[in-house]
Amino acid sequence: MNRLLITILFSFIIAAAANAQKKENSSKQPEATVYYEVVLEDFENTTYDNSNISYRVVKKNQEGHLSIRDQFPAPVSKSKKYLGVKIFGRQGDYFTITFPKKLIIENNCSSISIWIYGKGFTGELSAFIEDANGDAHRIHFGKLNFLGWRKLSVKLPKSIVQEDEYLNQKRTIKLTKLIYQPGNTKRLRPKWQYFYIDDISARVRKKYSDRQSDDW
Repeated sequence: MNRLLITILFSFIIAAAANAQKKENSSKQPEATVYYEVVLEDFENTTYDNSNISYRVVKKNQEGHLSIRDQFPAPVSKSKKYLGVKIFGRQGDYFTITFPKKLIIENNCSSISIWIYGKGFTGELSAFIEDANGDAHRIHFGKLNFLGWRKLSVKLPKSIVQEDEYLNQKRTIKLTKLIYQPGNTKRLRPKWQYFYIDDISARVRKKYSDRQSDDW
């Protein structure tokens, strides 16, 4: 009889502990709900033209062109327009795409994503970010040697300063430009290369707030 009571009591204690742990875990907000995605540029209402592309002159005959397109956008919700990029260049060239508007990230950002339609060229895409201190950082999305739409993402390093230093002194980071560097081309001769850009987004969370006022 005593053994039966001890067994029942022991089972009750284990069940109670498991239930308490379950409640504790359910009260914690998982990372997936803390972070959310915000679109920085969807190309739906922004005008781009050739003034938004430039290149470093290594040899003659470089060309760069931009155009908003509206056929076969990326497979993202409500996307109707996207940016077409075509360049005439060779390995060693350096093409810069600037944004007509500032792409500002106000909350803490863990990664940047961009939809790219690749055409099999071996060029490499990267971007520059200006951190909260005004310092520039380059992040690399990688080579565009694939065919079709693909979402490319880069996790931001801790060296990119984002947090606010003092109470009520909000600071932001900015995505300032994209860089395309053509890959290997036969005999280093320039040739036309194409790719397409759709939604640029950031994975963010709200910054930790300092509720303790120093005004006393």
